[in-house]
Amino acid sequence: MTDTPQPFSRPQLVVRAWQLRDADAGALKLFMNLLRSRLQAEWVAAEAGSPVDLLVLPVGVADPSGFEALAASGAIRLSIAADVAERARAEAPVLQRPLQFEEFSALMLEIERGLIETAGARRAAPAPVDVVPAPALAPAPAPAPTAAATVLVEPVPVARPSARPGLELAPGARVRLRRWPDPVQLQGRKGHQRLASQIAATALEREDLLSLSGLPEVEVDAFLQAMHRADLLEVLPPEAASAGAEAAEVTAVDPAAAEPVPGSLFGLIRRRLGIGS
Repeated sequence: MTDTPQPFSRPQLVVRAWQLRDADAGALKLFMNLLRSRLQAEWVAAEAGSPVDLLVLPVGVADPSGFEALAASGAIRLSIAADVAERARAEAPVLQRPLQFEEFSALMLEIERGLIETAGARRAAPAPVDVVPAPALAPAPAPAPTAAATVLVEPVPVARPSARPGLELAPGARVRLRRWPDPVQLQGRKGHQRLASQIAATALEREDLLSLSGLPEVEVDAFLQAMHRADLLEVLPPEAASAGAEAAEVTAVDPAAAEPVPGSLFGLIRRRLGIGS
């Protein structure tokens, strides 16, 4: 009788997003899904009361209660900085908004092995209790519901910037991308990925983009508006207007063009001989 080979079992690690903005929490979830086949562990979102291996939170936000004990047994705190100055002040590891997939994946591949090796100690540690301190002189918070949520993501309300005006293209105007969009901005939109590749390095008119992509006008216009709202779209003037401006500039600085034409043959001869007019 032969032994039946046992299926490969991946170790399980737990990640928790703590008081992240909606955009950062969405990027974290997308990046973890994209990295699933490259990581050694099976990463799951934290449940209420479960030990945490990786805590992701904004710079300056206090840890959830009980995380210090987990950190002492090898848990990692990943901070998200709003800008370069905030990143310089934060303790490593730290990433900066907007989150970039390449930087996040390199960090995960670097820290995962150590988390796997120390996971046993954290499973034996007491489960953390979430306690968010109330502001001074505020009434005591109402008791939490008894049902535990399956995923804990605590977004922090942020002031929404005023919407950019809609994109309006003049006839013959050309568009191109300032940089490649973040993965979240192209998620689930294969047509948008094709459109982005076509104007990544070449400026095209809207009609040319319609012809090359073969996509409906509605989808092309939606893509252009989305890139405009994200400040990723550069609008260039029509080629004919650019050429006309360059020709006018050359004409203005050409001495021959600015020289008056003599009114007679004698006037031309006097000018060539250097005799005053």
